Amino acid sequence: MNWLDRFLAGLLFGLAFLFITAAVHIISVLAMRDIIDKDVFDRLSSVAHPVHLTLLPPPQPGHEFIPFEDPALVQGVCLYDLSHGPLRLHADVEAGQLLTLSFRPRSAQVFYAITDSAAQHGKIDAVILTPTQLEDVEADDDDDDETPQDLRVVAPESKGFVLISALAGFPSERPEAEARIKSVTCDIAQQ
Repeated sequence: MNWLDRFLAGLLFGLAFLFITAAVHIISVLAMRDIIDKDVFDRLSSVAHPVHLTLLPPPQPGHEFIPFEDPALVQGVCLYDLSHGPLRLHADVEAGQLLTLSFRPRSAQVFYAITDSAAQHGKIDAVILTPTQLEDVEADDDDDDETPQDLRVVAPESKGFVLISALAGFPSERPEAEARIKSVTCDIAQQ
């Protein structure tokens, strides 16, 4: 019976080991999203200034600003704090040249996204606002007879960022993609 006792003790130890490793794995996977999301805005804040477009450096393994960065994309970021006023974003778009804009709160979850195909007459004009700011802007619109041409995006939080991406399929196309990103402007909208 000595071998049976050893077998049962080994089996019990193995089951305990598997239970503990499975629990640690599940907890770490579930917590990772919260840990990464909270860290993205802080990492971007270390290299970008609010209300100014900042070109992000090419991704390096282990030193990405945003999780799962694609090395074929050139990316820029515009941080915002809507307590200072709405953020106005303007982009000139070239036909056939991919340009994406994803609007994100501090938690880094995308709440709105558009591509170059949404451009009107080669331009994208967007304003990011709080619900209160939107009400004020719409009240001012009642006085005007013109239909507003800008896209109005209501942000779920007052702080966040806009991630602008341009495709550089080959390393030789990177300077052209950087120029497309640098042509995007963001500033506080005049009310």
